[in-house]
Amino acid sequence: MRRIFFFFLLFSLAANELKAQATLLTGEKVLTQETNFSLSFVIKSANASVETPNYKFPELPGLRKLGVSRSKATDIQNGEPIYSFTYSQYYQAPMPGTLLIPPAEVIVNQQSLKMEGFALQVSPSEQKEEVVEENKAQIEDLFKGQNSVFLAVTSTQFQPFVGQGFTLKFSLFIPDDNVTRYSFNRNDLQIPALIQKIRPKNCWEESFGLQEVKVSKVVYKNKKYTEYRFFQSTFFALDAKKIIIPALNLSLLKIAEKVVFSSKPLVISPQELPNHPLKGKVPVGDFHLEESLSKNQVQTGDSVLYVSSVVGDGNSILWDSKLMESDYFLNFIPLGTQSSVYPYGDKMLGNKTEKILIIPSQPGKFALKSYFNWIFFNTRTATYDTLRSEANLAVSGQPSDRLLNTQSETMLLYRGVEKLLSDKMESFSWKDWRLILNVLLGLILVWLVFLMTRAKK
Repeated sequence: MRRIFFFFLLFSLAANELKAQATLLTGEKVLTQETNFSLSFVIKSANASVETPNYKFPELPGLRKLGVSRSKATDIQNGEPIYSFTYSQYYQAPMPGTLLIPPAEVIVNQQSLKMEGFALQVSPSEQKEEVVEENKAQIEDLFKGQNSVFLAVTSTQFQPFVGQGFTLKFSLFIPDDNVTRYSFNRNDLQIPALIQKIRPKNCWEESFGLQEVKVSKVVYKNKKYTEYRFFQSTFFALDAKKIIIPALNLSLLKIAEKVVFSSKPLVISPQELPNHPLKGKVPVGDFHLEESLSKNQVQTGDSVLYVSSVVGDGNSILWDSKLMESDYFLNFIPLGTQSSVYPYGDKMLGNKTEKILIIPSQPGKFALKSYFNWIFFNTRTATYDTLRSEANLAVSGQPSDRLLNTQSETMLLYRGVEKLLSDKMESFSWKDWRLILNVLLGLILVWLVFLMTRAKK
C-alpha cells in the first residue's frame, strides 16, 4: 500500500507539472512620480483559453495601488502556438525619494510567488492636481452649487455607439474647505453592494482593478475637492438597450451620527452602428497604426520581420488576427501576437501587436498596404474606417520559380525561424516537457495496475 500511495503521489505531482504555471515579473526600480511601478505574473499554456486566475497583489509600503492590466501573447515554437497571459498591478509613489520595499508575495490560484525586497528610487516631478474631465454638461450639473459633501456616479460617454467604451466612476467628493469631519461606515459591506447596482448587465467590462479607495485631489473652477473613488471600470455596450444606473445611497459617520448621501441616477443610451456588411464584426473605437520593418531592402529568399501594432481607445483584443495568404511574390509566416488592455487616465486602451516574417520570392517594389489593412468603426468620425500599412519593401535578386506551399516545408521554416529570431534557446520546449511527462504518467499508470493486480492475488 505504501508503494501505491507513493505512486499516487508521483502521479499527482506529475499532473501538477502539466498545469499552467505562473512566474513573477517586477518592473523598473528607478522611476519618476509620473511613471508607475508594476508587479506582474505570467501564465504560459499550450491552450488558447485559460480560466481567469484567482489572484491577489500585495500592498507595498509607501506605494498606492492603481489599476490592473491584462494581456495575451502568442508565440510560435516548433510550429505550435504557446500562449502567455499576463496580469499587471500598477503602483504609484506619492512622494519622491528612496523607498525600501520589503519582500512580498503574489498569490495566484493559491500559489505563492515570492518577491525579494528592493530599493525603489523615485525622482520628483511637477506636482499636478487632477482636473475633472468627464462630460462638460454632466460636470456643470454635478458641481453646481456643491459647497458640501456629495456622492456621484459619472460617465465619460452618454451616447456611445454599440461596442464603444465608456468609463463609469463612483466617487465621494468632499470640499477642502469643509470643516465637518466624516468617517466611513462599514464600507466593506456598503461598497460591494452599491457596485453591483452600477454594473450594466448588457455590457462587456474591463476593470481598472481598484482594490481599495483611491484618494486624490481634484479641482473644478478653482475650487478644490478631495475625491474618494470607490469604483472605476470601462464598459462596452453589447446592444442598444438603454442603461440606467439608479440613485445610490452611501452612509457616513459624523461624530456619532449617521449621515446618508445620495447620487443622482444616470442614463446611458447606446447608439446602433450604421448598417454595413461588417457591422458587429469589427472593433469600435479610435485607433491608429504603428508599424516597422526590420529592413526596407532585401534579397529574394531572405527574410524581413514586419511588426504591426493597432493602438487606441477601444477593445482591440476583439480584432481577429488575419491569416496572411502567401502569393507569387511574398511568403508570410505568422510568428505570434500580443493583445493587451490597460488603463490610461480615465480610459481603457487596447493594443494588438502582430509579428509576421516576410520572405520575398520575386524582385520588385511592394507596397504593404496591398496586404495589411484593418477595418474598424471610427467613433471620432462616426464612419467605418480602414488602417492601411504605409510600409514599402524593395526586393532585389533572382526570381524564384516556386512557392512555399506544403505543410512540411512550412514547419521546417518555422523551426528555422526560431533559431534565427530567438534571443535565447532553451534545451527543451514546453512541448518536449509535456511529452516526457505524458510518457511518465503512462508508465506510472501501468505500474499501478500491476501493483493492484498483484495485491489481489
